[in-house]
Amino acid sequence: MGLRVMPSFPKEPKRRDYFHYLCSAEELEASRARCRLLGVPVELGRPAKILTDSSLTQRLATNALLIALSEHVITPDCYTGPSENFLYILCDPELVALKIFAAPEVLVATEDLGIKPGTVFTEASCGTNALALAHEYNRLVATRGKQHYCKLFEDWWCIASPVTNQKGRTLGYLDISMPAAKELGLAVAFFKKLLKLIEQQLTTLEFRKVDHRPSDTPSPPPAGDPNYKALQLTSREEEILNLRLLGLDNQEIAARLCISPNTVKVHCARIYRKLGVHSFPQLIAKIYR
Repeated sequence: MGLRVMPSFPKEPKRRDYFHYLCSAEELEASRARCRLLGVPVELGRPAKILTDSSLTQRLATNALLIALSEHVITPDCYTGPSENFLYILCDPELVALKIFAAPEVLVATEDLGIKPGTVFTEASCGTNALALAHEYNRLVATRGKQHYCKLFEDWWCIASPVTNQKGRTLGYLDISMPAAKELGLAVAFFKKLLKLIEQQLTTLEFRKVDHRPSDTPSPPPAGDPNYKALQLTSREEEILNLRLLGLDNQEIAARLCISPNTVKVHCARIYRKLGVHSFPQLIAKIYR
């Protein structure tokens, strides 16, 4: 993945640099109205919906590459200095938490509140929150403690945004939550740098959308060609590719996805053929070229 460049914590920004990320009174009230309609209690102290480990497993496999890239950027370096009390929440497109990044003592405290992998951050589960608002309005959102609908987040200030690839497709959501005493402006600037690094990592690995073949190799047919779809990876092939990139072998992938090792082998052969390589080392070389 190349040399990691950590985002430095920015200097104090002016209010106007982040004010427009705060939700308007109309947006907040619309969210609160949806919460009331859903019957979400204001006194809610824990998320209403948390997936079981078995239900979460498939989501972790599907989003393995996003998790790995985010973990590559969000390292223990982020748990020191001004951001030592930050909680980083990575969700899939349906707002299911895939991984929580934080210092050990922060992880323990938040898990007691029901904030852990499998937690669902929709309004129906958690009331008004930054992740749900980022999902609703498809943009970076910042929320202050009392702007949240439920007691659960009343002491937290949060920032959330979609995580997108180079085509603008939303692959998941990222949130930074912090104690209400923290300066929101600093955190927004830091969050934007962190998000940019993750999306740059995703763009680097979007090798399937860039032609790296030698000049004497035919280019793939255009999208209008009937053979075009045959060159695109299926959802199962993408799952297997993600797991191979994380270092899992065929036996481990088979166990993770509840399929046979021979089926994994067949899928890998199809992946290599579609991507114009003949082996896993060639695939790695192509990705990081």
